[in-house]
Amino acid sequence: MQFTVSSGSCVPPGFYAAQFLGCEETEPHPEYGRGVRFKFRIVGGDQDGAQASVIVGLEKPPTPKNRLGRVLGGLAGAPVAPGMTISVDQYVGRNFLISVQQVGSGQGTRIETIVPSPA
Repeated sequence: MQFTVSSGSCVPPGFYAAQFLGCEETEPHPEYGRGVRFKFRIVGGDQDGAQASVIVGLEKPPTPKNRLGRVLGGLAGAPVAPGMTISVDQYVGRNFLISVQQVGSGQGTRIETIVPSPA
């Protein structure tokens, strides 16, 4: 009998071409409060069709220094700045390059970097 080991529902750490699927609010975390999950589908390679995501808190407004600001800046292709308004709906279906990294606790992976894909 032979078995092939899978990564479960986690996309292994690495760099991927991915399509932005959108975002959804998550159940409030007891420690961190409200959050939103940004979802991407891997396009091509061994992980083709797999989904990767990152959850960010909504308790603080986006800034250049917090995860929400970095995710929004990645979608927009430029760092966020005070006064900027970003609607994520305009990025649904667009292609990006993402970096997936191991979560510090070793319990899974998450997207760390988002960059618009070259045309």
